[in-house]
Amino acid sequence: MLFLQYRSVREHLRFVLKPEIVFEFWSTLIFMISFTPASGWLLNRLVASSGQYAVSDNDLLAFFLSFPGILFLALSVGFILTFWFAEQVGLLIISIKAVYEKQVSVSRVLWQQITHLPALFRLGLLQAAVYLVTSIPFLLGIGLTYLWLLREWDLYYYLNVRPLSWWIAVAIAGTISAAYLIWAAWLYIRWSFAIPILVFENATPTGSLRKSWRRTQGRFWEFAFPLAVWWFLVAISSLVLTWLIRATAAQLLDHTGFTLKVVVPVVVGTLALIAILDGILFIIGKIVHVLLIAEFYLALTDAEKQSSTLAPAPGWLSPTRLKRIGWLIAGIALIMGVATGAAFIQGFNIKGAVEITGHRGSKVRAPENTLSALQQAIDEGADYAEIDVQTTADGVVVLLHDADLMRVASVRRRLRDINFHELNSIDVGSWFAPEFSSERIPTLQEAIDLCRGRIKLNIELKFTWPDPTLVEKVGDIIERNGFVSECVVSSLNFQALTEIKRAFPELKVGFIVLKAVGNLSRMDADFLSISAARATPRLVRAVHRRGEQVHVWTVNDLNYALSMIEMGVDNIITDEPKEIRNLLEAWQTLSDSEKIVLMLRNLIVGVERPEPSEL
Repeated sequence: MLFLQYRSVREHLRFVLKPEIVFEFWSTLIFMISFTPASGWLLNRLVASSGQYAVSDNDLLAFFLSFPGILFLALSVGFILTFWFAEQVGLLIISIKAVYEKQVSVSRVLWQQITHLPALFRLGLLQAAVYLVTSIPFLLGIGLTYLWLLREWDLYYYLNVRPLSWWIAVAIAGTISAAYLIWAAWLYIRWSFAIPILVFENATPTGSLRKSWRRTQGRFWEFAFPLAVWWFLVAISSLVLTWLIRATAAQLLDHTGFTLKVVVPVVVGTLALIAILDGILFIIGKIVHVLLIAEFYLALTDAEKQSSTLAPAPGWLSPTRLKRIGWLIAGIALIMGVATGAAFIQGFNIKGAVEITGHRGSKVRAPENTLSALQQAIDEGADYAEIDVQTTADGVVVLLHDADLMRVASVRRRLRDINFHELNSIDVGSWFAPEFSSERIPTLQEAIDLCRGRIKLNIELKFTWPDPTLVEKVGDIIERNGFVSECVVSSLNFQALTEIKRAFPELKVGFIVLKAVGNLSRMDADFLSISAARATPRLVRAVHRRGEQVHVWTVNDLNYALSMIEMGVDNIITDEPKEIRNLLEAWQTLSDSEKIVLMLRNLIVGVERPEPSEL
């Protein structure tokens, strides 16, 4: 059966391939220039309605449970589905018309795509709403799993120690996630005929979903299996081709030397070849996908009769005029591409003026957030040491990352329940190495006394429990010690940063972001502290245009650190300050041309992006 389906698709492909590639080209250009910016603007406006330019980490859940957040999710999924549906409309019309007529007008197809956009958008919103609403039980299941198995101690204890309860939670959450993906895939197949029914049978969005549901009853695997096999083959082909091209280019560079006249054409040729081949594979993937849907639909429906009811394109959308419009759009896209490329090249950080921050001191060579770790960061030449501060039960500001002492001391106590006198007797160094058995959790005052004049501090406000006095206490300690010029304050809590900035205007503050929606570059802070996995040249340039800095965390791999330097970030937070310092010094000894060659080479060889890490 599978072989017969693919053979039928292969026979029809020769009639539809050329017009569908032409259609894909113009359709994609139109949506890139119009639809994508418009949708991005609308979504940013929804985020702005919350009173901020961006919503991140601590505030994400509250935002997505609000009306703007729910609307944001619905519109995001709706826009994505609308774009995919609009493509399917054109490809389906070409597929079905070409089967019967062996010819098709691309201008007519584009017009049909445009005229059906309102109905497609409503269809997309309907499906998005169903996907989101039906995800609630699955999300609740994952949440209850967390509350049952991972609530007792700080999450970082489970991430680092990984007790049995962690693996049980991972297994349950993974099973629930897989169940939702299966459910979503099942829904997609049951609604796979909604688009051709809407277009060829003039059905409403709701009616098309109902009709598709009836026609796919009991035939899930008949439709799902060929689609799954096909996309698996496309994905494997893309991975293999990309690997072969990159490996070939890397070998060529290794044997020819790193000179500009060699590197530039190899880089340009390699990137262009990868982009072209991946683009061709993806386009062919979509075309065959739609052809398979068309085959299933034709087997169940008199589509020949229905296709004749499609309205012709208006006179002003003649093939000649369409070509002129197309070339205009292509010209605009070319100008945008050249401008983007120029901005990318301009964003290269030739000077390499990057500061280095030791993460929790120097946590690789000493117990984190201790005086020994801070001393080690000083010895390794770090510009800053990042520390986490929160308060004890009696209000003393101390250095500790987690909400409890399980990970650093194997003590089953939470910080909010311990007075400093009791805390000062607990060993937090033996877990790291026996020679650190005398280490205790230091106060912020002790950290300042050690670091004054030797290294600056990045003081992260940790709200593992809701202490309303933390902001004021940290600000008072900094001011009382005359330490304002020797430190910055950072936090995931934007409101806390606003409060401490209002009370101490000379203090520099940084907003820490792991995940966010909206325009991060417009957040009112002296610097943006983001996961290195989220850093992009575009974001770095946007933040710099506002006169602010970009700090990235936690970067330990030297190749990836180099890519951050090339991107132009201002500060690298790392567990390995000594190694990053040596890398930076070596980078600064290179000539400008050598730096450019190395940057271009890295575009080919590639640098594996790390997973978002902890701060």
